[in-house]
Amino acid sequence: MGNWLFKLMYLHVLWVAFSLLGVIFLGFFPATAGVYTVTRKWVEGDPDVPIFRTFFDVYKSIFVQINGLGYVMAFVGAFLTYDFIISKQLVGSFFIHVFLLLFSVLFILVLCYLFPVYVRYDLRFFQYFKQTFLIVVSRPLESVGMIVCLLLLYYLFIILPVLFVLAGSSIIAFLMMGLAYRAFAKIEQRKTDEG
Repeated sequence: MGNWLFKLMYLHVLWVAFSLLGVIFLGFFPATAGVYTVTRKWVEGDPDVPIFRTFFDVYKSIFVQINGLGYVMAFVGAFLTYDFIISKQLVGSFFIHVFLLLFSVLFILVLCYLFPVYVRYDLRFFQYFKQTFLIVVSRPLESVGMIVCLLLLYYLFIILPVLFVLAGSSIIAFLMMGLAYRAFAKIEQRKTDEG
């Protein structure tokens, strides 16, 4: 247990350090992909993966592409937030508001799957968005599980903020990757059975 806690803390420190190294704006997305790559190895049954080497290799090799994906999602998220605020101020905009709310939930789910899909599959740029959307739609149980998991973690981190400070990013990534991996396995198994 202590060894796992150390690994989670160490991975989180790398995430913080390399996010700052990229002046946050350029470092956040590659660092997050690095965390998801390491947690993917753990989920797949490789607890002894070299953490720093794996993290750093991913960080430098996908720096440009993952920043592109990340900033597309950041732009969509900012646009949705702006529209959501505006719709609350419009009279008679109930249906628009509900539509934006539903679209926002879908956006959050796509965002939850984006990093797991990115570190699992080798796709072309826009295929990552398509693939994540298809997984969200085809695996509703895991998708709902991700939302529930994020809400539980949110409240846990409010109660124990030191947990977020010491290992927040790696705890989130490990749980999200675990649920995503389950979804991937089910989809791949279904394809095998159909083939």
